[in-house]
Order: sequence, then structure tokens, then C-alpha cells
Amino acid sequence: MAIEKMKLLTITGPERELDRFVARNLLNSDLQIEDAKKIYNKGWKLEYYDYDYTIQENLKKCKTLIENLNILYREEYSNLFIENTVSQIGNKIEHVKQAYEILKQEIEFCQKAKEENLQKIASVEKLEEIDIDIQKLYELKYIKFRYGNIANDKLEDIRQELEDRKVILFEIEKQEDVTWIVYVTTEEFVQTIDVFFNRQNFERIWLDANLSGTPKEYMDKLYKDISDKKVEIQNLQKEMQILAENARHILLSSYRQLQTYDKINKIKKYIVHDSKDTFYLVAWVPESELSRIVEKLDLCQNIDYQMEEKVGNQSPTKLKNPKLIKPFEILVKMYGVPNNNEIDPTLFVAITAFIMFGFMFGDVGHGLVFLIFGILLRFRKKDTGNILVAGGTASTIFGFLYGSVFGKENIIPAKMISPMQDINTMLIYGIVVGCLFVLIAMFINIANGIKNKDFKRIWLEANGVAGLILYGFVLSLVAYYFIKGKMLVPSSVIIITVCLLLILILLNDKLTRIVTKKKQETTVSIVEKIFEIIEMILSFASNTISFLRLAAFAINHVGLCMAIYLLADMTSGVRKYRHIHFRKWISSSFGRVNCWYTNFEIRILRIIQPIL
Repeated sequence: MAIEKMKLLTITGPERELDRFVARNLLNSDLQIEDAKKIYNKGWKLEYYDYDYTIQENLKKCKTLIENLNILYREEYSNLFIENTVSQIGNKIEHVKQAYEILKQEIEFCQKAKEENLQKIASVEKLEEIDIDIQKLYELKYIKFRYGNIANDKLEDIRQELEDRKVILFEIEKQEDVTWIVYVTTEEFVQTIDVFFNRQNFERIWLDANLSGTPKEYMDKLYKDISDKKVEIQNLQKEMQILAENARHILLSSYRQLQTYDKINKIKKYIVHDSKDTFYLVAWVPESELSRIVEKLDLCQNIDYQMEEKVGNQSPTKLKNPKLIKPFEILVKMYGVPNNNEIDPTLFVAITAFIMFGFMFGDVGHGLVFLIFGILLRFRKKDTGNILVAGGTASTIFGFLYGSVFGKENIIPAKMISPMQDINTMLIYGIVVGCLFVLIAMFINIANGIKNKDFKRIWLEANGVAGLILYGFVLSLVAYYFIKGKMLVPSSVIIITVCLLLILILLNDKLTRIVTKKKQETTVSIVEKIFEIIEMILSFASNTISFLRLAAFAINHVGLCMAIYLLADMTSGVRKYRHIHFRKWISSSFGRVNCWYTNFEIRILRIIQPIL
């Protein structure tokens, strides 16, 4: 529960060794890279490395191939290594891609040919029973025929009008909405007849120009060709599987190497090089890791390093906490990490988050649900899992104190207080907890001032000793008045004490200059100071009152559960009114419900299995 000190390490070496050096020593380590150009002050010109966009292009290409070939893989891989250059990896991927594209095109060609044959069969299947060589019909010089379908409601009118026209109509097959027909006419009248049928919404089916033999012979030939295409597709798919098996190692190895190169690429934007092909790298190393890193550097050939004892206050912050509270570092980093001369607030954040969540969401049943989800997420090595475990534990503990189980307060007795039974006390508890948190935060600020030897921060700031005394004094007065019904001290003493403390905070800059005898670079006008005092008073009041939300959330939680149970009781009342019919329905539907419940269990197991 501290902030670990960092040492600045400067590393130089030949450019040809840079990628492998970074992969072996920097990736997945606690080292924090610094912008080398800001640290080094060389007589020659230092340049940043250009971003290699081909890495991302090859990554996308490789991932697409892996997915298209149905190769199982993991997105993240901890074993970072490089064996080939980016261009060599790109060539390997391109070779696999070309083989894949050839097989894919052949499969698509066969699929297209099969679909075209099916369409040709569909176009002539209604003529299957006609024992006529279609090609000979096409060769007739003076006779023309048309094949298609027409709506049934038009057919009777067509029959009547065709009596005076030079055309012969053959009805092949009648269906629910349409009738398949063939009409024959002479070359002389074909245009007139076609216009007439088109007006009747005749849908003509164009036959294959290469159609030869009878329709049945033609269809048999197409069916054989379709069967051949299916066999060819199966053979091509087997070749695709063989390609996937042979390319699996190549693609997975390439993908992992490209992931490594991509991480190296992001780090290289902070590394510089000179005209002599030498790289310059600067990294902050935690003191606990220093000896291990130095041992690894000693084993690297052609790599030189130097340890900088102190480089101003530039060192980054590395929080060092036990595994139990380490997940709460996420909450600290959301608001900014402390510097190296401040106290790590992670423990305080973990405790306050634990108490506040339990206070607001105290319920044994709901807490256990959170706890189970947190444990499942921990199995998947998610940081949020630990936070949910802590939240679920806090909720369960406070649930026993409140006597609440899934919003019901009559299952177990309350060990401390029942939120809905004593709302005023709950609100007071919320204020008390908030005041304690504010006071502890002030003590932490004072401790940070002591570590930094900052007189103003320790004694005269709003969150320093002066502000602490003012806030504590006012809280004592208010608490004593509510308990005893009278003031703790006379009004004159209150006014003098409060005014004296406010004056100390108002004149903190001048008093600091007098005590420390140091001239401050910037000065603040008295008007701004007055507004700061007003803002301080308002923030003290608002921050304290805001903790009423702790109790409000706890009461709302119980109230919302009560509303849900009330709605459930209203629904159950309707079911009771139809109790007999309901029992009959249950009896007749028991088998279906049991089947549904079994399927539900199977789905739940399928969801939980990959998590476990």
C-alpha cells in the first residue's frame, strides 16, 4: 500500500537488435517508456521511428485468413516472440492467401455452375413428359412456339379469343394460381400472337439455346452435371481443409509475431535513433525490478545501459498494493494518480467503496448474486471480478445488519437497523459516515503536506489543519446541539473561533511567506481569496449533505423491492381468482414446462461452461 520508487534507465544499442530487445525485455514488463528525445541531449540529430502501417495491414489479412479457414485461435497471446521480419511474415501470409483464393474461386465457380443447372432444370421441368426433341422445334423454319405460364383467371378469356386467331394452345399443367402452357403459331403471325399474350400478362420462360434432345434427356444430363459438381466441390473443400491444416502453424505464428510487432511499433514512437543506426531508449524501472532487469541487460550483447540517479520530479507513479485491494487502483486512476511524494490512497478508496456500497445496497440475497458473478469473473481473470466480490461481500454483510433478503425484511432479524423502519436514523448514519470520510481525507492531505514539507498545505489550507479544526469544530457544535438541545460553547466563542480560522485560511499566502521566508512566484488578490473562502464553506456543506444519498439509496432499494413484490401479489391475486383453471392448466402443461426447464438448464450450462 505504497508508491514504489522508480529509477531512470537509459539504453543504447544497434538498430538491428531493437525489435528483439524490446520483445524480450520491455513487453509485458513493469517498465514505463519515456520520450527519449526529451532526455537525451546529443550533438547530432536524433529522429523518431516511423510508424509501420504494414503491420496492421498484415494483421487484418492474417486474421481474415484464420477466420475464413476456421482455425481456432486466441486474440491475446502472452508468449511474445519474433522469428521473422515483417516483410517475411507478409510474404508467408500472401502465399497462403493466394492458395486460398484459388480454391475459393474454384468452389464458387462450381457452386455457380450448379445453381445455373438447377435454374435450367426449373425452366424445363414442366416439359418433362413431352417426348419431343426441343432442338428440332427450334430448327423449324415456319413454325414458332412459346413456353411459359399465365394466370388462371385469364385462361378462359384467352381460349375464347383464340378461336379466330392462327395459334394452337397446349395446356401442360394447371396449378393453384397459374397454368403452364405452350402455344404454337406460324412465323407470319408470331408477332401479333406475342403481343396478344403479353397483354394477358403471359410470363415467358426462355429455354437454354443449347438445349438438345427431349426435355427429360436434357434434365438427366443436367442432373449428372450437378452430381459431378457436388463431387468436385467436396474434393475442393477437402483441399481447403488440408490447406487449413498445413497453414495453421504458419498463420498462428505469423499472427502472434505481428501482435508482438504491433506492440513494439507503439513503443518505438518514444524511441529515437541517429545517423549511425544506434537507438536510444529511456525507461523508468521500479526499484523492486531493478536487479532483475539489470541482470537481463548484462546478458544482452551490444547493449549499453546507464542508471540515472535523479531526474527532477519527472518519474511516473507506480502503485504497489496487495492483490486484495489492487483492483481498486482502477478507481484511483480514474481521478488521477498521486505523485511520488504523496500517500497511495488505494486502501482508503477500497475501504470507503466497500462501506458505501454495502451501506447503499445492503441485501443478503442480492449481495450473494454479486458475489457469485464476481467469482465467475475472477475465473476469467477480470479485474472487475475482484471488485464485484468485494461489493457482493459488503452487500451481504450489511444485508445481515439490515435484516434484508431480496428486499424482504421479515426473513431474518436485523442486527443493527431496518432501513424502512427507522428512516431518520438511517439518514443520520449516512451523514456520520460521510463526515468520517471527509475527516480522514483531510488527514491524508495533511500527511501528504508533511511528506512534501509544504507548510501552507499542512497548516493553512482548507484541507489542512486550519480547515480540519474548522470542520471538526462545526460538526461538534451541530452534533452536541442535536443530542443535548443546547450549544456546546457560547455564541461569542463560536464566532471568534470561526472568524479566526477563516482569517488564517484567507491570509495563508502571506503567513506562509512570513514563516518560511520564501518569496512566492504567484500571488492571489484578496477578492479571489474571499471567493475561495465562500467556495470552501459551500463545499464543506455540500460534501457533508451529499452523503445523505447513502441512506437514500438504502431506503430506495427496500422500497423498490416492496413495489415489485406488491405488483407480484396483485398478479397472484388474479391467479387465485382462477385457481381451478390454473391447476388444470398446470396439470396439462407439466410435461411442456418440464421440457422447457430442461432446455433452459442446458442453455445456462452452455453460458457458464466457457466462463468456468
